[in-house]
Amino acid sequence: MNEKPQKIAVIGNACAGKTVLSRQLAQNQNLPLTHVDSIQFLPGMKVRPHKESIAMLLDVQNKPCWIIDGYGPLDILEKRLIQADRIVMIDFPLWRHYWWATKRQIVNLWKPRPELPEGCSEVSWAQTKKLYKTIGTVHRLMRPELLRILSRDNLNNKVIWVRNLSQLKNVSRGDFRQDGL
Repeated sequence: MNEKPQKIAVIGNACAGKTVLSRQLAQNQNLPLTHVDSIQFLPGMKVRPHKESIAMLLDVQNKPCWIIDGYGPLDILEKRLIQADRIVMIDFPLWRHYWWATKRQIVNLWKPRPELPEGCSEVSWAQTKKLYKTIGTVHRLMRPELLRILSRDNLNNKVIWVRNLSQLKNVSRGDFRQDGL
């Protein structure tokens, strides 16, 4: 696990810091970055058709090097995790996700997230409620399944767990050691 990774999957609940971490890793590791949100969403926060999202993500996943920030359609996520040299799983306590979601929504009043397509606005009570609901649903339903998947023998040796801010900082500098984080 000491060689420089060429394929890094960054996953975790909404508002975990995946995008900020992915940007830092892309710069430090000199790897191309793809934000799943930029593929899955169309202007006006419309959701891209499922088959189109899959085709676009598979195109990225089949390249020789990448950082992919986010989940995307679950039918291809496991394939991405198998292809990845490193999987960064950000697994913060639920309260942190809600706190960072609140901060993100406030910042969105003045500055929309740059990884979203043009014309996407998350500044509404409806979007905020949807975000909070997503965080709870992912934690309750998706996280347990991801933990099972990541514990498999073919994946567990390449998972870098981020469970606190110190670990997040270390990984953002490219420290992919599983011990001592």
